[in-house]
Amino acid sequence: MTTNQTTADLGAEALEQAERSVSWVAEKAGIAPSTLRRKMKGTRDFTTGELAQIAAAIGVKPSTLLPAEFRDAA
Repeated sequence: MTTNQTTADLGAEALEQAERSVSWVAEKAGIAPSTLRRKMKGTRDFTTGELAQIAAAIGVKPSTLLPAEFRDAA
């Protein structure tokens, strides 16, 4: 699995847990809905800024949207 797809899967899981739609998150994060949908499919890379905006919109730490190898062990 690619990092793009893993990040997309983690994002989809986070949105589901937050009970928010892609459209809602896109609006709150200031990302075009079509852009967020493409990235959620794993066909485009997320920027760190986008991950931070998404995390803020759904109330989670940005690191929760990253694959395990990118997280702090602390």
